[in-house]
Amino acid sequence: DYSPIMHSQAETQRLMTPSNQPEESIDNPAKSIIGSVKPADEKSVHSNDKLIDGPVKTMDDSMDDDNSGLRLCIPFRFVIVLSGMLCLISLQANITVINLAFVCMSEDSSGLYLAGNGTLVNRFIYTPKQKGFIISAVAVGTFIGAVVYNWLHAKYGARWPFFSAGLISAASTIAIPFMAEQSVEMLVVVRFIQGFAFAADFAAAGVICVRWAPLKETGTFIGILMCFGAIAFTITNPIVGAFCTSRWGWRAAFYSFGTVTSLLFVLFSLIYRDDPQKHKAVSKKELAIIEEDKTAEHLHRDGFVPYKEICKDRTILVVWFNSMIEINTAVLLLTYAPIYFSKVLGYTITETSYYASLGAIFHSFLKMSVGYISDSMTCFSERAKLIFFNTIAAGVAALTCAGIGFAPSREMGVFMLTLTASIMAANAGGFFKCGALVARQYAHFVLATMQMMKCAAHIIGPTMVTLLTHSDGDAKGWRNVFILNCVLMLCANFLFYPFATGEPAPFTKITKESKRLEAEEKKRQREEKKMDTTEMA
Repeated sequence: DYSPIMHSQAETQRLMTPSNQPEESIDNPAKSIIGSVKPADEKSVHSNDKLIDGPVKTMDDSMDDDNSGLRLCIPFRFVIVLSGMLCLISLQANITVINLAFVCMSEDSSGLYLAGNGTLVNRFIYTPKQKGFIISAVAVGTFIGAVVYNWLHAKYGARWPFFSAGLISAASTIAIPFMAEQSVEMLVVVRFIQGFAFAADFAAAGVICVRWAPLKETGTFIGILMCFGAIAFTITNPIVGAFCTSRWGWRAAFYSFGTVTSLLFVLFSLIYRDDPQKHKAVSKKELAIIEEDKTAEHLHRDGFVPYKEICKDRTILVVWFNSMIEINTAVLLLTYAPIYFSKVLGYTITETSYYASLGAIFHSFLKMSVGYISDSMTCFSERAKLIFFNTIAAGVAALTCAGIGFAPSREMGVFMLTLTASIMAANAGGFFKCGALVARQYAHFVLATMQMMKCAAHIIGPTMVTLLTHSDGDAKGWRNVFILNCVLMLCANFLFYPFATGEPAPFTKITKESKRLEAEEKKRQREEKKMDTTEMA
């Protein structure tokens, strides 16, 4: 509000000399104006009566230089998201190790012992029923753990709850060889603990997105964080196979994965903070980018979650329905691809192991790319982008899924299944992103609930296969499985269209304080009504 005051260099030096500088009231602006002028030949100036060496920095300079000693060549928020992704991959890998280890364990002669009837038995060879218990224990643990970790992440953020999940997963993974030597029951228990820790994955990813992702980069963050499952499936089997054929054996695979998990989560706990404002490595410039366009309710964190209002929101319900259907199809394809390639298409074990991994590889790369592409398409509305990518992930993928069973050749069957699993990665720009944008600060709860959908998928998928196929090689039965999934995905996709939006839902305006004020207002109205009734009587 004041015009610039120009001085000669001599006059400027005279005014800046402490002995000649008059005492000024707090209302006098001349001091701050003069203090911003830097004489060409001076090494220091006075600002707010303090001697400052060097040139006076503007606000923009301060923002750029803030915490310069801790700044990296990339924005620190991407260091956070990459660290989170590695931790998520390790959680998924820990529960996947045993899939191939079953084969190695059955060939381990150290498991041989004499049974009560004098028969030589290998304790590491499990019946199909026992394997079912060992595998399903993870799903049960995950379902229960999802409730616990959802509350913990809402209450305490991601740093320590996610760190605790990592340590529990690491310890239980390292304990598996010992537990397997004891009994099947002990192995089932430790697998349940693995699943319980694994339940923290979606909730942690949600909190990281809420706290660290700028609204304009939501798709990128989701794409990076949510590709952990496909990457884990891709890298785990080759590593476990290498250990099994080495002199260290299958036990070393569990020890190694557990150890790496511990290191990754220790690193995460050291660099991660739930509030970017309190992180020394985040400059003011980057903080402004992270908080751009976020509401006060989004930035204010009090551990409160309006569960009832979220569960009643129609858009969120549609997002959850899409997640259940699409995750079920994705899990079914990735899980049963080896059986379908081997028993129906007639590929050898070596060919099957190669072809079965293609879908997971392409899925992971596409999911990371889709998130970035979605955020970069600024010429389209957010709603248009959500519909476009969800149509690819559910609509187009539904048609290619049905086409698997009608493929004219086995090569085309491999192509169609790989294509279906790959393009379903577009859901990072579809229902996943929609849920995060609509729920805003409560996105962690929306994503954590999807974890329960994933647990359900491990039950729904096998049930479909059991009911619709008579054997692993029943081509007609598998065709029915693919058609059923096609129909379900098309229904989910068409239902998504009228509710797709990138705008925050009304429940994002609800906070702990607003709830308290609302309750007090209702109480006051009830008391007034009671008093009016008493006076009338």
